[in-house]
Amino acid sequence: MLQAALGELPLKSGTVHLHGRVSYAAQEPWIRGASIRSNIVFGAPFNRKRYDRVVRACALQTDLEGFPDGDLTVVGERGASLSGGQKARINLAR
Repeated sequence: MLQAALGELPLKSGTVHLHGRVSYAAQEPWIRGASIRSNIVFGAPFNRKRYDRVVRACALQTDLEGFPDGDLTVVGERGASLSGGQKARINLAR
């Protein structure tokens, strides 16, 4: 049902109506081999004001302060390691 609501699954019949905007965060977080900022913005245009609000809302400020390059720190297979909680917060921020 969620996949149909998100437009990920074609409907055979009927309709789905959503009001407002919808976001989905998978239960199992995943991270690309890129900077933290790139993982959050994920190809969308960078908007500093919105980005800062999202970082605060997802409690990422303390995490980012702990990395030498802040949100420009590369994470993933060839970058810095993240805890499960950090991965989940970045996934939520995306």
